[in-house]
Amino acid sequence: MPQSDRTARLVFLAGTDVAVDSRTGRMAVAAARDGWDVTILSPGAAGEVEESSLGRVNLVRVPVGTALRERAAQRAKGHRLRRMITQYGLTGPEQLSRFHAGHGAWVRQSTARAGTLGAPARQGAKAWIRMRREAHRMRMRVYRWERRRDLQAGGPTGDWRTDWPELLDLDLALGAELEKLRPAVVHVHDISLLATAALSSARLRAQGVRTRWVYEIAAPTEETEYAPERRASAYRALEREFTGRADALTAATGRLAASAPGDVLLVPEAPPAPAPADGRGPLPAVRNLCGLYGAGPLWVYAGDFSGHQLETVFAALAQLPDHHLALVSPDPVPDAVLALADKQDVRDRVHTPPPALPGLAHTYLASADAAVAGCGCAAADEPVRDRLSAWYVQAGLPVVSACGQGPAAFAKTVAAAVDPGRRPSAEERRAHTWEHRVAPLLALYRKLGGGPAPVPRPELGWDGEPLPVPKADARPARPVPTWTPLTRRTPIRLGMGPANYAGQLASFAHAVCRSRPDVSAQVFMATAPGTFNYPADVYLDSSKLGRLTVMLEQAERVFRNYTHVIADAFLPVLGRLNGSHLEDDLPALLRTSIKVALLAHGSEIRHPLHHMDRVAHSLFHDAPDGMVDRLTKVAERNRATAERFGLPSFVTTPDLLDDLPSATWAPLVVDVDAFACDRPVMERRRPVVLHAPSKRWTKGTDRALPVLRELDDRGVIEFRLAEQVDWTEMRELVKDADIVVDQFAIGSYGTFACEGMAAGKPVVAYLTETVAAALGEDNPVVNATPDTLREALESLLDDRDGTARLGERSARFARKYHDGTRTAAVLADFLR
Repeated sequence: MPQSDRTARLVFLAGTDVAVDSRTGRMAVAAARDGWDVTILSPGAAGEVEESSLGRVNLVRVPVGTALRERAAQRAKGHRLRRMITQYGLTGPEQLSRFHAGHGAWVRQSTARAGTLGAPARQGAKAWIRMRREAHRMRMRVYRWERRRDLQAGGPTGDWRTDWPELLDLDLALGAELEKLRPAVVHVHDISLLATAALSSARLRAQGVRTRWVYEIAAPTEETEYAPERRASAYRALEREFTGRADALTAATGRLAASAPGDVLLVPEAPPAPAPADGRGPLPAVRNLCGLYGAGPLWVYAGDFSGHQLETVFAALAQLPDHHLALVSPDPVPDAVLALADKQDVRDRVHTPPPALPGLAHTYLASADAAVAGCGCAAADEPVRDRLSAWYVQAGLPVVSACGQGPAAFAKTVAAAVDPGRRPSAEERRAHTWEHRVAPLLALYRKLGGGPAPVPRPELGWDGEPLPVPKADARPARPVPTWTPLTRRTPIRLGMGPANYAGQLASFAHAVCRSRPDVSAQVFMATAPGTFNYPADVYLDSSKLGRLTVMLEQAERVFRNYTHVIADAFLPVLGRLNGSHLEDDLPALLRTSIKVALLAHGSEIRHPLHHMDRVAHSLFHDAPDGMVDRLTKVAERNRATAERFGLPSFVTTPDLLDDLPSATWAPLVVDVDAFACDRPVMERRRPVVLHAPSKRWTKGTDRALPVLRELDDRGVIEFRLAEQVDWTEMRELVKDADIVVDQFAIGSYGTFACEGMAAGKPVVAYLTETVAAALGEDNPVVNATPDTLREALESLLDDRDGTARLGERSARFARKYHDGTRTAAVLADFLR
């Protein structure tokens, strides 16, 4: 493999599934941002290798067998025939006790019987008794010998291969996958995979692959309880054998770094850097949630309450009568803690506000005046304390600790700390961000990888999800609309997905956020190979929506972040967590405070049989075999879902009000400015007539083509048929046209017609009575059927000045109805 390919590949070895907020996951995402081709290998359940993704990071779960563990267990049992001889009939203490009792009873009876015999017979009986006693003693010696072997085999030997053969199974499975990847750098995050990293790297080097590996130091094995002892012995042996071979060592805490041999790169825990405030509405603040508007200084303690010297903190609070303390915890504050506050008579100044979510901690804490650091001394607490301290500093709070101080001294320390001049500087806050702390690790990767630094890939989205990278053979994506990315600074956080047909959700998000500074939005879109990737914040691979990690990530995204959800096309918004239809997700969604609305675009709610009754040239008359039956079932189920749950419902075209009368029309949104043009209409001798079907049968194209081609053959018009054309080229075709012909099989006008009107072109389409009534006098669309198309076009050609004025009227209509303003107004009630 060429060097340029290898230098960009980085593999993380993890012992368990990795979440985006885990230490390994955050390192992997940071490396991916830096340009590396990142894969996380971890052991999985039996079966086939399972691949998924964590944003731009590849996740590979490798099934691990048990062959070597079972072989070792079989060997530990010893030789079967020998065990049958030495242990036969004595499989436990109860059997051994019965055997001893039986032998003793026999000896007593035999010696008593020998006493009644004559001299010659008595001597023979005594000899037999002695022989039986000796056989019994021999049997016990052999039995105890086998038992000693069992005990010795069960104890640690100091050889990790013997003490914990499961490690060999791990190496056999993950090592093979690791060597297939031929990475430039391997970072191992679990002691059980230490041998895999070392051995595979050595094998790759023997093959000429320049692979380096890094070991993340765990807590010292001698201080960690592992059961059985043989496992702890194996881990100690692993560290002795392989730690010194690593090309570099990393650690999360200074204590771990000090315990390791050689130089260790310290990568302390920290949350991501907070986003800058945008001034859009009040920020969530712990002071306000405590009801302390304008009150005295506020301390904040966020974290676990076990093992901390809160008695000292409460006693110090008693000496500062104008101060307050907020206890922030993801769980209810224990009654025992509040009892301590009662004991110091400060319960009225100890507050328990709702907990802060990790992504909100910076703004949540910033309204306090000082932070109390945890006093726990356990090694396991150190990474948690590091992250909390980083949160405090990023929030601009001075950090104080009661460890080693009495109440009076601690009260004095806090009184000095709440001085505004003691707040951390901008440089200090930056030094406590994850981006700053992980930078030396990224530099280490580049140093070990050799050659130039990898070329960075496109940026990730706001939550670590990748923005899509178009394939070489893919149609170019539409320009990404600008909408306010999801942020907890806005009281309304709108999630929209997962269909995003024709990019309408992206356009809705742009329209709503443009008119509503109190709304931020996130569009999530399910994609499939070969589909058009319209703008979105999050892209979900449809083929992976049934995978547990993907479903859980999507569920966390929805339940943790959104206040409102617009679910389009009746598709599930939680992946396949509950089923394949939105109605499977609704019970879970409606048990929360999230407001849910439904959005329909067309065939998911349009009833084929009813449509054929209403529209003479209905598209369903020309539908492929089986399509009518299938779409009838879909429409009936979706309408039943809408009626059953009674949620706010919206449709993007007014004809769908016939199929869902309870809905409200939220007009299609197009980029009116992108299509606006000042090219004159109807000034050419042969006006250009444009028709662009996505699928011919859905627009009645074959019914209209004879008329259009005949007029073209006669030289009356220049007919252009645009199929499979990308958006940029289509925009130019629309601007260059004189008349746009949309559809004759649906009964309403679609996105293509809206774009034509935005460009100031007269549009010809078939409209039902429902649509015509919804548009009223503003309606500029020339209503025609395939039978009246010729007459409509000839009328437009005969009155060229009137047709040009109709184009101007169309442009005004598009700006009034389809630039997003009206759509945002329609959604306003739902978004309250």
